[in-house]
Amino acid sequence: MSIRKIFLIRHCRPKIIENVSICLGRKDIPLSKEGIDEAGQLKKYFSNIGLSGIYSSPLIRARHTAEIIADKKMNVIIKDGFSELNIGRWDGMSFAEIKEKYPLEYMERGKDFENYIVEGGESMADCQARAVKELYNTVQETSDNILIVAHAGVNRAIISKILGISIKDSFAFKHEYGSVNYLAFDGKKFKVIKIGVSISELSKM
Repeated sequence: MSIRKIFLIRHCRPKIIENVSICLGRKDIPLSKEGIDEAGQLKKYFSNIGLSGIYSSPLIRARHTAEIIADKKMNVIIKDGFSELNIGRWDGMSFAEIKEKYPLEYMERGKDFENYIVEGGESMADCQARAVKELYNTVQETSDNILIVAHAGVNRAIISKILGISIKDSFAFKHEYGSVNYLAFDGKKFKVIKIGVSISELSKM
């Protein structure tokens, strides 16, 4: 079997307050104007790359990114397993607010980042398990090169599993909005080729 290219993308910039670091999970926030422009740049780049399918998380910021890239030339297939981490009652809060309201929980999560579950949510380990399962299911039901639009948490979880490192250690890699991770699949296993390639760097990929 020939080596397949799997492009794992973080959705483009959502409509959030600039310079405020928020904990964004399942809260369904649309793309900002800047995000729509970023997705247009991704569309231009991937129009020259043969893709057999485009897949997306169901959240609107990911789905809209995927739809812009698809440019009505193919259908975007929604995959629930690529949804962002369910961060429970912290969803949509700023990290400053979380630290103020839930200082002990914030500290405990930091001690056991992969397994801690915020009330109403899921652990990073659970997120990783269902995202990796969805990835394998997706490649097994497709052929050739595919593109997946997901989220920073999901993409880090997938990449850390392939690399055999902890999810916490994967934060050493940048994942800007609209950034592209390039994976190769030989029919049995994945290999990480490039991580977090920004839109401005795509021409070098």
